[in-house]
Amino acid sequence: MNYLLKTLLIFTLSILSPLYAHDSEEESLKNLMLQKSDAFFAILNDKGLKDEERKTKVLAEIEPIFDFRLMSRLSLRKQIWKSISKEQRKEFSSIFVSNIKASYLDKLDVFSDTKVEIQEAIRVKKSRIEVSAEILTKTDSKKIIYKFYPNKRRGWLIYDISIVGVSFLQSYRVQYSSYLKEHTFEELLEKLKTKNLPKENG
Repeated sequence: MNYLLKTLLIFTLSILSPLYAHDSEEESLKNLMLQKSDAFFAILNDKGLKDEERKTKVLAEIEPIFDFRLMSRLSLRKQIWKSISKEQRKEFSSIFVSNIKASYLDKLDVFSDTKVEIQEAIRVKKSRIEVSAEILTKTDSKKIIYKFYPNKRRGWLIYDISIVGVSFLQSYRVQYSSYLKEHTFEELLEKLKTKNLPKENG
C-alpha cells in the first residue's frame, strides 16, 4: 500500500470513527444495563447474604453509574439553586443523596417478585442516550427509561429516570417548588433531614 493510499485510508477512518463510536456507546450502555440488572438480581436472590451485606453490594453496583450529585442539583429549579449559598447547596446535596439511597435500599424487597427486561438504547441528542426497560411483575408491567449523559471524568452516567412517562427529577422539582412557596430553604433542609418529602400543602 503506497503512502497516498495509506493517508486516504487514515483520513477516511478518522471521519467515520465518531459514527461508529456513537453506535458503540449506545450498545455499550445497553449491555451495561443488562449486566447491572443481572448482577442486581443475583445479589437480591443470594440467600446467603444478610440484609446489610445485600444493601452494601447493591450500592456498590449502582453507585458507579449514577450521578447523584447532579441529580440533587437538578431536583431544584435553576432560580432556587442559584439563590442559595454554597453551604446550603452542599448540605442539600448530601441530604438528598442520603435519602435517595436509603429510600431505594429500603424497597429492595419490592423487587423480589419482579423481572427487568432491558430493551433498547437510543441517542436522543448528541450528548444524551436513553436506555429503555420493562419492569414485569405477576400482575402488570411498567415502562422505565434510564437517561444518560457523558461525564468528563466518569463516562456515561444516569442523571434521571422516567417511570411510566413520569420524570423522577420533575416530581421532586414540583414538590420542592411547592413547599418553598410558603417555607424557607432552611425549613426544607430540616424537613428532608427527617426523610419526609414535603407535600404540596406544606
